[in-house]
Amino acid sequence: MDSSRVVLALQEQEKWRDRRKRVLERIRQLKARRVYFRKELETTRGKIAQFGALLASLKDRAGGRAGARPHGPESLR
Repeated sequence: MDSSRVVLALQEQEKWRDRRKRVLERIRQLKARRVYFRKELETTRGKIAQFGALLASLKDRAGGRAGARPHGPESLR
């Protein structure tokens, strides 16, 4: 067997090992980002629910008053 072919085969093997390491590292990074964004999404959904409840309570309070002032552009007149 030719020694140059053995050297070439070993170089190819090392190249593919390195490539596999890079690909696995990239997959790990993407999974970590997915976990991070999933947490951010849940936090955001919680805030939306919280502010939605607050808005509903404010609307109920404002709508229950007799002679409530109009909101929006009409209130400027």
